[in-house]
Amino acid sequence: MRFAILLVCSVACFAQTDAANRYLPHDLSAGFRYEVKLGQNSYNLNDAPGYSVKYSYRPLRWLALEAGMEQIPRPIGASVCCEYQTNAYDELFLVPFGARYVWEPQGQRLRLSLGGGGAYMNHTFGTELESGAMAGASGWGGQFVASGDCGLLRSGRLRAGLTARYYYIHVGLYVTGRILTVGPDFTFSFR
Repeated sequence: MRFAILLVCSVACFAQTDAANRYLPHDLSAGFRYEVKLGQNSYNLNDAPGYSVKYSYRPLRWLALEAGMEQIPRPIGASVCCEYQTNAYDELFLVPFGARYVWEPQGQRLRLSLGGGGAYMNHTFGTELESGAMAGASGWGGQFVASGDCGLLRSGRLRAGLTARYYYIHVGLYVTGRILTVGPDFTFSFR
């Protein structure tokens, strides 16, 4: 099903014409992520791989408004906190939203962006922990993002790049999640 949706979207993207002095305001991105916990007093996670999806709209050539989701399956797994379980079956969901400044010179394939905004985190466990530890956590906070990509086609409709995003989430009164996600992105741009 995902492949069929991707195929339909890519055909629609490539069928459009591109004027040299215009930019493509809509982006759909998918990518791989590697989540890294920052700081010793940060939220209790291990480093783990995951994936991301994102949509952004550029009302102006230099401004992008974005919303997305990053999922990290099993960031705790069978770590020390879960010594009574073989696996916590946990899922970490990060939902960033905000704005970016976009630098994309006309006639070139390179595009760089910096930005930030808000973020929501939801960490759930598939099994209840025998130790009485919390069975999930969620919270709101902020995020900062930096990315760069390059057009694989002259039209700029298909792009590959790298994104790094830093989250600062308040999980509880005294617990703060500081999380960095880094990974490659593949983007379809269209009108």
